[in-house]
Amino acid sequence: MAYIFRGKLCGLICPEYPEPLANVIVRLYRSRNVQTVVALTVTSPKEPFVILTEEQIKEKSSALIAEANTDEEGNFTFELGDNERYNGEMFEVDVYCTTVPRLKPSSQTPTPMQFSITTLQPRWRQTEKGFVSVWNYCLPHRFWCLVRGRFGAWTIYGRVTHCATGAPIPNVRVRGFDVDWLQDDDLGSAITDTNGKFRIDYLASDFQQTIFSSFQLEWVGGPDLYFKVETLSGTPLLTELPSRGRDPDRENAGPCFCVSLCLEEQPEPQTEPLPVFTKLGGYKYASQIHSSVPGTGLTVGDNRAFYSTVRLNGILSKKLNGQPMEYRFEVRTTDATGGNPGPWMAIPTFQIARTVIGDLETYAPDFPGDPNPIKTKDYTINGVAGPDELVAFVTADGWIQVPQESDVFSPSGYFQPNGNMINLITPMLAVFGTKDMTGVLAGNSSTSNGATLAANHHFSLRMRVRQAGNPATEITAGFCPHVAINNTGYDNVKHHPSWAGFTDPPKTIGVRLLDIQQLITNGCVEITNALDVLFTATHPDLGSVSVTMSGPGGPYNFTLPAAVPGERFGTATPSGWTVASLQPCAYIVRLSVQLLLTTGDSIPDNLYDDIAFCKS
Repeated sequence: MAYIFRGKLCGLICPEYPEPLANVIVRLYRSRNVQTVVALTVTSPKEPFVILTEEQIKEKSSALIAEANTDEEGNFTFELGDNERYNGEMFEVDVYCTTVPRLKPSSQTPTPMQFSITTLQPRWRQTEKGFVSVWNYCLPHRFWCLVRGRFGAWTIYGRVTHCATGAPIPNVRVRGFDVDWLQDDDLGSAITDTNGKFRIDYLASDFQQTIFSSFQLEWVGGPDLYFKVETLSGTPLLTELPSRGRDPDRENAGPCFCVSLCLEEQPEPQTEPLPVFTKLGGYKYASQIHSSVPGTGLTVGDNRAFYSTVRLNGILSKKLNGQPMEYRFEVRTTDATGGNPGPWMAIPTFQIARTVIGDLETYAPDFPGDPNPIKTKDYTINGVAGPDELVAFVTADGWIQVPQESDVFSPSGYFQPNGNMINLITPMLAVFGTKDMTGVLAGNSSTSNGATLAANHHFSLRMRVRQAGNPATEITAGFCPHVAINNTGYDNVKHHPSWAGFTDPPKTIGVRLLDIQQLITNGCVEITNALDVLFTATHPDLGSVSVTMSGPGGPYNFTLPAAVPGERFGTATPSGWTVASLQPCAYIVRLSVQLLLTTGDSIPDNLYDDIAFCKS
């Protein structure tokens, strides 16, 4: 007879906030307890909670009945019977977990843990399919938070309300801090939901690192907490003093801390849009670029790197916290996965191409009946002021001041942003360099002369905004963790010297070489029964490469050797046709090379190389 035991497990962060025990293993063991079945018909709330040692787990392994995984909601199901030698008796319920929900990434791999919840005699209900019992259980706050603390996972859960009315306050940012010896630790922030609730997750290492950490002293207790509440644009609403963290109700907070915060005044509704950098050209970095870490930094779907001048855009506001706004972009280098970032560096104005950031609109009819009374001018960065163009002011340290004109009917007009922030000259972000192709012939690797293959460079980008001239209000308004960029140039790329030879201009974008073995010594030799087409295509972001031939009976295709990272080269052979079968005439062989690059708004044309011959 089958025994179906299913249920749901959760743990309490706060008395009113359970979280599911997601993706854990539930283990059932034959009870070794001498208590009677009658005394355990329901789970006793006094049943001891025990975190097991490796030795204890090993000791009870022979008593294991079965195990099952929970889903994202903490649900589990067991189907027990003859195979498990189970007949409805009581069992011990253990949980094995390798992590806990919302544990922030860290350099240390957490140690798995197993703990016993209770000994249970299920209440079985007979059905057509067998006996069924349902058991839902939530670990008490003191137990679940002990488990979270063992994993180094610390949590602040709270609610923000209006002091006088108790009404929840949604869409405000709560920041948590730990009072420290020299500099208070910023533990993180969260935005309140429609019920005014928020949750901040942080690691023990976020507050345990002090100036004395290198001495390996044993510190006791948790963080000493105080909070700040602000609008999403950064206007302070509640600013607690660090000394608040020394009060008894805030000092040495545990792994789960529950707090209620109240504001004396309701925040003003946000009328100005929030500034945010969201795109590189037409690509949203959050969903259309593999920008998460680890990732490639290439575009999603077509795996393109960025090159040339890239338009950084999103939503550009005129004001921040009701005051005129200014912004700038910063960049840092990363490794090929987006990790190991370097320091942030402001992007100077000389790395920004002329950028139209919006229009100045005025209503100024030249005379009654003017068919176009609304006049516009471009507002630019790094432009040239003139009758149809205005130039925004940029400070010496690179802060771009957003134009503030706001009356379309006045002589000053109204500035309307278009979302473009800067046109970034990406070749100036790093020394991409050039590769000298002197001596490289079609059919050979581009490294045959001793040169090395080029590689993409990798960066993070972020937009910083602040009230004009007020560094204390500076915040991040959009962060692209990882993007791949390549601006490598190639010099001395020489094409089929025996047949209408030429050399590409310096710093050409990629290598494409084509030749015919039979024409290398004499470009006018007629082809008889042999045709050896030699080709080389090189670029770190190489796309499709093809060799085709046009002429009577064509087009004709060729089979190419397989690509290797960064290049494709060798001899292309006829695919489904023979040279002997060609009619006597002139033919043109074409090499086509695709480069997987983009400015975000456009892609480069394929590179081509052509060579002709006569078939005798």
